[in-house]
Amino acid sequence: MINYRHEGNVRILLIVASLGLMVPEAGAIPYFARKYDVRCSQCHSLPPVLNEFGQRFVVSGYKLPELPPVATTIPVAVWFSHRAELDTTGDRAKAFPNRVELISSDSLLPWLSYFAEWRTVSYQTTSAHRLLGRHGRFEDLFLLFSFPRNLSLTVGQFRMLNQVDVSRRLSLSEPLAFSAGVPGSPALDVRLGSLRGFSFSGRAPALRATLQTFAGGSPAEGWFHDFVLPFSGELSLPLGDEAGRNASFALEGRPKGLVYETYYRRGLSSLGGALFIGDERWAGNLTSVLQAGRHSLMASAGTARFRQDRHDFRLSIGDTWIPSRSFAAGIRLDHQTGVRRRPAVLPHFNLSFPGSKFTFLFTFEQRIQSKNHASFFELGAVF
Repeated sequence: MINYRHEGNVRILLIVASLGLMVPEAGAIPYFARKYDVRCSQCHSLPPVLNEFGQRFVVSGYKLPELPPVATTIPVAVWFSHRAELDTTGDRAKAFPNRVELISSDSLLPWLSYFAEWRTVSYQTTSAHRLLGRHGRFEDLFLLFSFPRNLSLTVGQFRMLNQVDVSRRLSLSEPLAFSAGVPGSPALDVRLGSLRGFSFSGRAPALRATLQTFAGGSPAEGWFHDFVLPFSGELSLPLGDEAGRNASFALEGRPKGLVYETYYRRGLSSLGGALFIGDERWAGNLTSVLQAGRHSLMASAGTARFRQDRHDFRLSIGDTWIPSRSFAAGIRLDHQTGVRRRPAVLPHFNLSFPGSKFTFLFTFEQRIQSKNHASFFELGAVF
């Protein structure tokens, strides 16, 4: 039995155990690349951004008729990264290993697939620029049931928005139009109170029913309707005392409200909107993604009503340019009227190498905002 009071030792052992999976002779490459004997570029324009083939592969439950498996291997990939944050306005800096993540997904049956993303090491900085350890939390953990007549059901923990999956962004920060939250009702437990909040890019235990109409040339194309019932909570296997306080398993039986999302997708372009309705609060947005050659243009605008009968406006506009399999650059403008700050401009660039059956990633992002300037660097690898 592990004594969680020795948190530093536990974390070191987890890192070593995870790195042990990365020895080349032990199959140190992403699971699907091993299973199907393909390069990362088969599904990704530049990891983690999906191309059309990758989008079709994911929507089809991690299988395609033209992609027969060629090997049997352990269904686990590892993603680790180290981050540096320079707050130039506050004249402070911090560098830390922010992630060791175990990822597994596959098709279990013709009608059933799963996805699991578990962070054995998870650090983030607070508004006071202090490190917050949340080791053992699940980023995503869900089952996907596929039924006839283009109907599916997702059960587990996942992000609320389906049209744009911000998990697959190249920037280090999430577009504010998706991440800006709507607070929930207060609770005696501070953490439970925060989990009652809602944002379109937020993760939560939930049920999602998806209906596809006017299907296009692939399972990823057509008109989609999502009905989501999110709950307050977090699925987690906390590792250590600090994670026990910051990322303990929590689940409240009463749903936060109801989310309805509808969008039309053709290729990598899409147009749609989403609406969340809860107890004395709501949030809505309209989102457009246009793939124009090697550019992906995104615009999302929305508003929300808080319990105190306040409203605000959220806006994110950006472009991501991927000229090759090893380089990308982008820029985004974020604005939220409720925070009383000037709009933020966030340029970023990405390097990826070699993009075969494993990938090393480097990302730089700059936040340009009055009285809130900062620089962010992240170096990582996916095996």
